[in-house]
Amino acid sequence: MLRRFSAYWTAKGAALLKNRTTATFLRLATVVAVLGGGLWATHDSWGPLLAKANIAAHLSVGGDTLSQATEETAPEASRQAVPVIVEAVGEASDEILIEAIGTARAVRSVTLFPDADGEVVDVPVTAGEAVADDQVVMRLDDENAVLAVAVAETRVAEAESALDRANQLRRANILARANVRDAEIVVERSKLELRQAEEALADRMLKAPFAGIVGIPKVEVGDRVTTESEIVTLDDRSTLWVEFELAERYLSRLSLGMALSARTPTFPDRHVQGRVEKVDSRVDPLSRTVLVRAAFRNDEDILRPGMSFFVSLRLPGPQLASVPELALQWEAGSSYIWRIVGGVAERVDVTARRRLDNRVLIDGDIRPGELVVVEGVQRLRAGRPVKISAAEGS
Repeated sequence: MLRRFSAYWTAKGAALLKNRTTATFLRLATVVAVLGGGLWATHDSWGPLLAKANIAAHLSVGGDTLSQATEETAPEASRQAVPVIVEAVGEASDEILIEAIGTARAVRSVTLFPDADGEVVDVPVTAGEAVADDQVVMRLDDENAVLAVAVAETRVAEAESALDRANQLRRANILARANVRDAEIVVERSKLELRQAEEALADRMLKAPFAGIVGIPKVEVGDRVTTESEIVTLDDRSTLWVEFELAERYLSRLSLGMALSARTPTFPDRHVQGRVEKVDSRVDPLSRTVLVRAAFRNDEDILRPGMSFFVSLRLPGPQLASVPELALQWEAGSSYIWRIVGGVAERVDVTARRRLDNRVLIDGDIRPGELVVVEGVQRLRAGRPVKISAAEGS
């Protein structure tokens, strides 16, 4: 009888398991446990086996209950608000600060050399003196040049007198027209010789080609000089030029007349204001930079050519959203932030443009004034409610 009872419940249990009905399986386990307890007293050999079945059924029931409780409480946990710290999105200009070092030079600067060889007889200027345009800065011995001019003038007078006599004789039909033409050629040649003599005399004086400040003369009275001898420098330092290099990626932001400032070690606490004067016509293919020339007014005449200048140039850029560095998150090489909309978290993909102090300029679907999560991002999911614990800067 016991064998038939065991076979019956074995087949019944298999059918119930095939239907995969949890409640039916639990009732079956309970019945088996009760019958096992009843048979415990009459058949000692079945006791240990049925006891193990009773414990397994109990654990099975408890496990299903725990799993069901977990499934029921998980959605409730996901609906719990996550405490976060937020901050309002700011706005800042994507301005680039360019700093470079350059050497100043005068807007016009020359080194003067004589046009003739000779002995220096006069240097009428001193170092640092302001001279006018076409002012004499050095004289050479010109005695022979003066005599050459006098000789040329005499030849011109003789040639002109001969031409007058030839014209009189031509009118009297004594000389032919060809003789008169020969006399005219002699006059023209003598005048050319006079101009050459006058130019040679002028070469004995060295004059300033423009108004400026002369340097220390390199010669003294009595020195003999040649056309390759350096005499003095001349600078028009009313404006100074400073040239520096700019990376080609910033060339689109640069424009002529743009304001900039500079400092020099001579006056470390003084900022000199200037503007962009010229931009080179091509980019250096090796350094990938372009040459920029800045002009600085020197009305007080305190700056000197050759000074080193530390130039600062601010290149304007577009207005971008600004968020704290902690708000920017990264995943698989992409950046994003968590925005709070209607009390829930929303993920927004953004592009980081540039770091500015402890903030980041970003570009994306974000507007100034919106709230972004600064702290508490680890537990955030899209659509999850949040509880604002505090606001940075509030």
